[in-house]
Amino acid sequence: MRSKLMLLFVNMLLLSFLIPFQVLGDSKLHSDSLTKLLETKTGLEKLDVYNQLIISLNNLNPAHGIDIAREAIKLADQIGSEEFKAKLLNEEAVCYRKLSIYENSLMLHFEALKIFEKLNDSMGIAFTYANIGNVYYGINEFEDALTYHYKSLAIKEELKDKSQIAYSYNAIGMSLIRMNDQKQALKYFHNAIELRKKKNETLEMANIYGNMGDAMVKLNQFDDALEYLNMAQEIYTNEKADYGLALIYNRKAEVYYLFDALDMAYDFLKKAESLALIQKNFGLLQTNYDLQSKILEKKNLYKEALHFTNKAYGIKDSLLNERKFYEMSEIRVRYETNKLDADNEILRLKVKEQDMRLKLFVFLFISACLIFIALLAIWRYLKDRKMNQNLALVNLSLEERVNERTTALSEQILAREVALNSLRQSEEKFKTISDTSPSGIAVTNEKGQIVFMNNRLLEITGIVESQFLEGKWLSNIFFDDRSEAINFWNSIHQDDHQVREFSFRMIRDEVINWFYLKVAPIFNEKIFIGFVAVIDNITSQKEFEFELIRSKNKAEESDKLKSAFLANMSHEIRTPMNAILGFSDLLSSNEYDEEEKTEFINMIKSSGKLLLNLINDIIDISKIEAGELKIQATTFQVVSVLDESFNTFRQQLDQSERNGVKLIFNHRAAIENAMITTDRLRLQQIMTNLLSNAVKFTHSGEVEFGVIHIGDRYEFYVRDSGIGIPASKLDVVFERFRQADDSHTRLYGGTGLGLAITRNLTHLLGGKIWVESVEGSGTVFYFTLPADPEQYGKDTLAQIKEQNDNSGFIGKTILIVEDIETNLQLAGLMIRRLDCNVMFASNGFIALDIVSKTKVDLILMDIQMPEMDGITAMKKVREIDNHIPVVAVTAFSILGEDQKYLDMGFDGFVSKPFNIESLSATFKNIFNFEKH
Repeated sequence: MRSKLMLLFVNMLLLSFLIPFQVLGDSKLHSDSLTKLLETKTGLEKLDVYNQLIISLNNLNPAHGIDIAREAIKLADQIGSEEFKAKLLNEEAVCYRKLSIYENSLMLHFEALKIFEKLNDSMGIAFTYANIGNVYYGINEFEDALTYHYKSLAIKEELKDKSQIAYSYNAIGMSLIRMNDQKQALKYFHNAIELRKKKNETLEMANIYGNMGDAMVKLNQFDDALEYLNMAQEIYTNEKADYGLALIYNRKAEVYYLFDALDMAYDFLKKAESLALIQKNFGLLQTNYDLQSKILEKKNLYKEALHFTNKAYGIKDSLLNERKFYEMSEIRVRYETNKLDADNEILRLKVKEQDMRLKLFVFLFISACLIFIALLAIWRYLKDRKMNQNLALVNLSLEERVNERTTALSEQILAREVALNSLRQSEEKFKTISDTSPSGIAVTNEKGQIVFMNNRLLEITGIVESQFLEGKWLSNIFFDDRSEAINFWNSIHQDDHQVREFSFRMIRDEVINWFYLKVAPIFNEKIFIGFVAVIDNITSQKEFEFELIRSKNKAEESDKLKSAFLANMSHEIRTPMNAILGFSDLLSSNEYDEEEKTEFINMIKSSGKLLLNLINDIIDISKIEAGELKIQATTFQVVSVLDESFNTFRQQLDQSERNGVKLIFNHRAAIENAMITTDRLRLQQIMTNLLSNAVKFTHSGEVEFGVIHIGDRYEFYVRDSGIGIPASKLDVVFERFRQADDSHTRLYGGTGLGLAITRNLTHLLGGKIWVESVEGSGTVFYFTLPADPEQYGKDTLAQIKEQNDNSGFIGKTILIVEDIETNLQLAGLMIRRLDCNVMFASNGFIALDIVSKTKVDLILMDIQMPEMDGITAMKKVREIDNHIPVVAVTAFSILGEDQKYLDMGFDGFVSKPFNIESLSATFKNIFNFEKH
């Protein structure tokens, strides 16, 4: 029941905060002053006041806002201001959306969008996209809402309008909440807050804090939700924004209601009610009364609860009646419009009838005139007949001369027909060439008007023929290139009659394409008559050029990083090596007592570990890049790795006397018995890298880490309150050789490989990793790993316990075969700590002699030895006793090396340098296998 109520509460709140708003304590007075100001303004100034008035009414009285908008649009049509008409249509649509009449709202927004696109008004288009997204949000079409908000955001980022970018971040975050992606939503809210802070837009920040509170409610993080709502309340109180304050009171009441703090919830509801009554905010009052009823019902005050239920229903009916009134008004307007169209059609038919009558009168008049003329002609004919007979002789002579002239004209006509046929053939050839050309071709006259184009030109540009013929095709050119293109086109037709070329961009279906234009002049008897233009789509070529530039820059950056890495690596290797060699020399001196020498040994160990970690990092990054890093998954308790990490770094902090840094392992109890199937060593490596960074960059404060089980994955995090990471470095922090500070004067060492290895290991384990940081305030690293979907029971826990049991090899006799004395002694000391007996052999021959005379339970066989190598010695051991396990020991550690030795006949594999844990794990595998 609580989850359903919470979902309903969040949805209602998000609808109430659909648009980031700026409300003042005197909003009603503000709208009244604008109404009075209308009487003193005319023309465009009056339209601007109209627009401000509608904006002020869309929250207080959207119904009145619609009436005002219709008056203003009529004035815009009279003045002929397309820009203001589009703005007014947008605001009228917002008022309809506030009344939940979404069909009318969408229709008006799309009408405004057409006008803004016609005017090429980028900001107007961006505003309209955002408003369309808000309408889709209101009708729960969240995918469509996100699409339009992302379109709006792209234009705003192009225009670099920080306030509007913050608006879009907030709107996108609200849609993501409704799509149950609260974490992504919070990222957008944080980005919006940062932009609003820079602009000092406090009221908009309050709106975003309210939305962040809603996200926290959906995440069941009620304390965080109240914290954000309190921040919003503080801003609204300081700004005396009663409209927003009433909403926040209502929201806090809902949160307190969710965890049964009924008295607190009721107090906030009463505060919200008093403010909403003053503002006549009936939508808020309906929600307020409904919740008061539920609280009173929980307190068993049924009579009072019924009273508030009736009040809520009364307001709901009032709002529905208001909406129905405007829907009926809309129907009435449509009816009156259709009636007016019908009356106009009747009037048109009457005018047409009168026109027909006039034409009939004219026809009869002309007919009478023609009859009169015909009679007059007959009379003249009879009169002139006699005269014609006298002229016959003259005509005979004229006819002979006409025949001669006709013959000459016929010859001229024949010659011209031959020339015309030749011209037609030339035109057909040109048409065939142009139609089969892969390029677009156009021909212009001397004024720059296109008089011919082939079909290919229409195909590659997507522009209709009429736009070319009417000279409107230049408007499709990308606005950054348009001015230069128009100047080029005008100059070649006015005074620059030469072969010229030009590259430009055009927009088609919101996609930008590159085109190459080459023109050549046409002359007729040295008189310029136009140009032939050839146009090709060179988008692929341009993309290739851009890719070459990017690749070149990337290669140069890579070379720079490698050079910096090598210089840094030299420093990182020499530093611990200097300590090892220096303190080793001091150990041989008698000037120091045992306590000092013990300290020297500890320093040598510490430097050795640093050097080993450095070598391991280099090997790991090499394996990862070569695709040779092998993952060995096992099932274990998550808490065991985190406990080990906590103990290790707590000990480091204690030893370095860094009392100002507090190490915290959070949520341990929640995951105490949680199991995971992954590579334990690599998980430990990831945690070590992240905690090492956190401790290194935190001088004082806290380093907190933990893990949360979310659905089918575990989400680990490491948070510190250290120096943070600059925003400019966040995108590259996981790249190899990268460091937040790569100068020669940096305070912190390191190779720049740790986070690159961490990212690659996370991906290899099937997870993902990301970072959030504010410079100077600390950093949080998150990474996820898949959780094993099966439920673990007592059998699995017993298996884990068995894995930690060393009893299977206590008292066993281990033969160490190694030619290097120091390695021999080191291995012996480690094995004795595992409660095993130890025997030594410095080469393969001695080992064979021991095996033939003494019972040995396991052999650690070094591979590279003089006289007899480890592989040969293993084969000889098999001839003596085929049941003794033999483990290969080698300094080689490349992918597949272990399998190679297993295929040769070895029972196990250990790579140098090894430690007690790796030896213990190897012994367990071998002796447990024998036991089973």
